[in-house]
Amino acid sequence: MGKETFFYIINLFIQRGLGLFFYLLGAGWILQQRAAVYFLFYIVLSLLSCGVMLCTAPQTLAARNKKNTDSPLWDKILLGLFWLLAYFIIYLLAGLESGHGSESLGSPGWLGIILYTLSAILTLRALMVNTFAESTARIQEERHQTVCQSGPYKLVRHPVYTALLIWCIAMILIFPTLFVGIASLAVAVIIIIRTALEDRMLQTQLEGYKDYCQKVRSRLIPFVW
Repeated sequence: MGKETFFYIINLFIQRGLGLFFYLLGAGWILQQRAAVYFLFYIVLSLLSCGVMLCTAPQTLAARNKKNTDSPLWDKILLGLFWLLAYFIIYLLAGLESGHGSESLGSPGWLGIILYTLSAILTLRALMVNTFAESTARIQEERHQTVCQSGPYKLVRHPVYTALLIWCIAMILIFPTLFVGIASLAVAVIIIIRTALEDRMLQTQLEGYKDYCQKVRSRLIPFVW
């Protein structure tokens, strides 16, 4: 395991731990059933995904550890907002609103867990086939970036972002409160904007991407957009 891969995994689980911390902070250090189930899946699926990636594409994990890149300003702003909302603020809000509604998941909550699991699987599959899937949006000239057209990239051009939209729906079902819903919608809007801007950048700067767009018409949702 390389140094960059190691630090990516460490940072990932620090991030997961901080998510749980912010939830508990908001909830008065009480972990309700729905939150306990979610964070169990959140951490276990991350462990399994890292294990699979270490066996299949450790170089992608190393690439995703890069933070200070030459990505455009719009990407830095959107990525910063995304990280704050999706990894920290949404869990604090879920904790603050944990006294509203039932402690148990119920059918909608378990549907949310299923959707979250599907989003994790889709993300994993995309990262396994696309070694250029960095965290930031840029043209990786030093790595001689090419267009990935296998796996889920046969159906949509940005499957990792599709997975994030599924995660947004899952969060609304698992934590069905007003401010978690607002935060989830805000994350979805950020993802849609970032998809549009990144796709435009790739069409103008990455060789072969325009031809790929003719083969795969959908950015996020098959046959829709």
